[in-house]
Amino acid sequence: MSLAKHFTPTTGEKPLSELLPASFRDDKLLFHTPLNNISQFLHADLSVHRLNAIQKWLWVAGRPMPPRPLNYQISVSRQIIVDEKVDMHLVWGPARRIHIKPLPAYLLDSRFWSEHLSQENDRETYVPSELSKFALGFLSSYIALIEHPSDFTIAKQHSLLPDSLTWGQWSGLVRNLLESDILTLDRINHRYKFGELRLSRLNKIYFFQRRSLLRGYRPKYQTFEELFLAYLTPITAMTVYFALVLTAMQVGLATDKLQHSWAFQNASYGFTVFSILGPILLVFTVFLIAMVHMGASVFATVVFRRERSRFFRRRRA
Repeated sequence: MSLAKHFTPTTGEKPLSELLPASFRDDKLLFHTPLNNISQFLHADLSVHRLNAIQKWLWVAGRPMPPRPLNYQISVSRQIIVDEKVDMHLVWGPARRIHIKPLPAYLLDSRFWSEHLSQENDRETYVPSELSKFALGFLSSYIALIEHPSDFTIAKQHSLLPDSLTWGQWSGLVRNLLESDILTLDRINHRYKFGELRLSRLNKIYFFQRRSLLRGYRPKYQTFEELFLAYLTPITAMTVYFALVLTAMQVGLATDKLQHSWAFQNASYGFTVFSILGPILLVFTVFLIAMVHMGASVFATVVFRRERSRFFRRRRA
């Protein structure tokens, strides 16, 4: 049984080479052309193994339901970020930014499915391969994202769909897939049983489950300036609050009723000491965290450089 029969041609007579990226990188960061390494390319482009590694905990980061359509994402003031990394697809983070991977043109082409994603067999029931589950899951996310013509327009505005794709072609493809009942839960990858995933919670899951103490699922800070800003801003706000409390205590000590209160005197003394030492200790902790991040970054860079050099020496040998 072939999955290709469920797809209608939506890319015209374009050669397959025009449906694929110009190049892709493997896990060694070497460049390849997709046509010469189709299987490797598809795994690099569609595999969500990082999320599958924590699939038991995905319910912490998101609800087990399809993603909300694009018009909803816009209505709640989420900024759509085009991101080609499939493991960031539908992950949303700070400043209401949601990452969405554009729909590859090759997933809309029946020839590509027939040659590279379908499995021919004589069974009544189709048993999809791992790659097919990745692809069908990704397509199912787009079926949920683009329900109405307004969603289609938003997707086009953000370059999430191929230029040649029309609303009629898209609605026809969706109707064909839904009527064929091919997108059942057992035929899509586990990740796509969940919709939007919250980045902050993914970082926490990776922190506890994968022992990724500094980087998490995706590093929150790209520069040390961002790190200091994130940590020092609440410390600054807390210092302002301390100043208000100390001012109120000073006024209280000037009144006859509180001036002779032993409990208020002790509380004022304790809070004064805490307000002096607290910010100093917190700022020191922030600088310590920054030094740990810097040390880990330098160490990772040195290790990567050595492994990279060793790899190229083996290739030349």
